Amino acid sequence: MKTRNIVCAALLALVCVACNPNYDMIGMINGTSPEIAERFQDSRRYSDSAGVVHLQMPTDYRLFVCTDSHIDTTHYGLEKFVHAYKADTHPHMALHLGDLINAQGHFAHADSIMHLGGVMKTKKDTVFMTCGNHDIYFNQWHVWQALYGSSTYWFDTRNGSKLLELYICLDTSEGTLGTDQLKWLRQLLQEKKTAGYRRIIVFTHTHLFKQDNSQGHTSNLSLEETYELTNLLSEAGVEMYLCGHDHSREVTAYGGVKYIVVDACCDAEPDPYYMVLDMGEKVNYEFISLLPRP
Repeated sequence: MKTRNIVCAALLALVCVACNPNYDMIGMINGTSPEIAERFQDSRRYSDSAGVVHLQMPTDYRLFVCTDSHIDTTHYGLEKFVHAYKADTHPHMALHLGDLINAQGHFAHADSIMHLGGVMKTKKDTVFMTCGNHDIYFNQWHVWQALYGSSTYWFDTRNGSKLLELYICLDTSEGTLGTDQLKWLRQLLQEKKTAGYRRIIVFTHTHLFKQDNSQGHTSNLSLEETYELTNLLSEAGVEMYLCGHDHSREVTAYGGVKYIVVDACCDAEPDPYYMVLDMGEKVNYEFISLLPRP
């Protein structure tokens, strides 16, 4: 009798979760958007057509980073982040590390705040996006792509002909890089390793080191893939790996690479933050609280 009650309660909880528009239960078990191989090919076609972005920056500029805004009907945190980087008087650019939205139908709310018009649709863009697992749940990849273009690409910052930073965006929203994307990354790093960049920064959504299975197959990269990726980043001299997903800050140094998990900026978090980095010959960074709320 007790076992039957437990099973009934578990089934009832599963039904309630499955009916919640914030949880794509099928997507958490097995991705319902096009899988990473197809998203990678979509991204490469777009990137090849749009061309590479080379941002002209002074040798000292500011980088704003936020993640996991999970926009639904409230969006104070993302609005405050956008206002902060748009109001900053220093030369600057920004990254959003994924999970822009929370569930179905929220892209309109988010895009009205970001006013991006596409990650690489013009050479003047200074905000760059990567997609998270929530962004592709409910078969939403093509919606995300129509707004922001590509989830796998690179761009750089330059001061005249002097190379500053190389930024590489990876799609880890499904909890894997996939064979094709990993091969592309390896070739790109091999090509750029000796180009003379001041530093190389990789940004994406999913963290590497925490074994948290709360998000199903999108929780982490596999241990084997994490091992291969961390070795590759170390060998290529990557300085930073920026990500979100975990909603909890973590700064880890491993193999000469600094791995930074940025706090979520969503309104549901009790202590939301974003990150600001001053990029120069040295990098200084701080986490900025989004409290108090109005």
